[in-house]
Amino acid sequence: MTRLQLWQGVVFLLLWLAYGATYLLRKPLGIIKGDLEVGFKVKPSSLGWVDTALLLPYALVSLALGSLGDWLGPRLTLAGGLSLPPLLVLLTVSGAGQALCWPAACALLSRWFSDASRNSVFGMFGTCCFLGGLAGTGLAVYMQAEHGWRSVFLPPAVIVACLGVLVSLLGKSPADLGLVVPNRAADQQAKDGRESGTSLFRVFRMAMVPEVSMSMFCIKAVRYALMFWLPLYLTRTLGYTQTGAGLASTSFEVGGVVGSACVGMVVDRWMGGRALLASTIAIAGSAVSLLLFMLTASWGFVFHAVFLAVAGALNCGPDVLLAGSVAADIGEREGGAPSAVTSVVNGMGSLGTVLEGPVVAFAAAWFGFSSMVPLMILLLCLGAVATFRANQIHRRTLGRVKLSNETIA
Repeated sequence: MTRLQLWQGVVFLLLWLAYGATYLLRKPLGIIKGDLEVGFKVKPSSLGWVDTALLLPYALVSLALGSLGDWLGPRLTLAGGLSLPPLLVLLTVSGAGQALCWPAACALLSRWFSDASRNSVFGMFGTCCFLGGLAGTGLAVYMQAEHGWRSVFLPPAVIVACLGVLVSLLGKSPADLGLVVPNRAADQQAKDGRESGTSLFRVFRMAMVPEVSMSMFCIKAVRYALMFWLPLYLTRTLGYTQTGAGLASTSFEVGGVVGSACVGMVVDRWMGGRALLASTIAIAGSAVSLLLFMLTASWGFVFHAVFLAVAGALNCGPDVLLAGSVAADIGEREGGAPSAVTSVVNGMGSLGTVLEGPVVAFAAAWFGFSSMVPLMILLLCLGAVATFRANQIHRRTLGRVKLSNETIA
């Protein structure tokens, strides 16, 4: 094993653990919603604001401070983002700190691997989100049962704090260690230092950013609605026990792990790197899977688990590509600002997560929890249309570049 390969493994594993650990702080909100409803005597419509308290600052910081990761460097940005959640003063502080973690992790990870392997690497990296969610669910269920719901955030806070320290010590770029990554443009092999910032307005003017952002808005709204509300949906609509609903809801995340791990390899090996086309097909397939889940609701656990797992695989795979390799590629091609573009795309997706809480709570209060799944299907259809539009723009752009090269030749 060469020194480069050793450090690639170290950085990948460190970033995988660090970002996956942030989900230990998010998943408990979905598990303890029933406890919050009883303990604080609030209506279901008010529970949506719990999600908003965490996710609104996440979205705003992603959008407003998207270029911070390019200016400070991904190592310091990621380490700083992980150091805030352990304070647990407010969910707002936690959400703001976590907002900086994904774009910084993506920017640092992209520096360590070749352009040809980018989709595969990001696909494998994205499994940390869903395995982190699974671990968060299991830990929250255990802490809730053994020590009460008020204790569920303490162990995750300690874990995240420790990983933040490790990132600050080991999360270096190849250039910082005197290494060069083969098959990667030289001007992209930056040190972990300060680069020029990019304004929000300029990012939105880049080709495909509005369409990719809209798609992320839709698929992340669906993903977080299922992450935060599926346990309550299963208890209220399908008669699951609280513990059973918490564990059954992990079917979606199990599918997410598989989808994330496979999507990059599928795109690179069999689809010629066409990540946008693959995302369009997958998002549409996720909508179909949720439709089948809704139509077979009375058929029992096995069917619930299968269709939720398929929906998770086809929802979470595009999530990783659009907010990872696609966004980083756009940022590098349009001015060397991968953190800024990734942060804006992820931030727009996070606006969807902000709105899902109040919207699902409102729909549940007025139309019942059975209205949640049709709402998710509609959002996925809109996401598929937006991604298809981005793919069309990308194809036209490649066509113009090819024509220009032929003219010069």
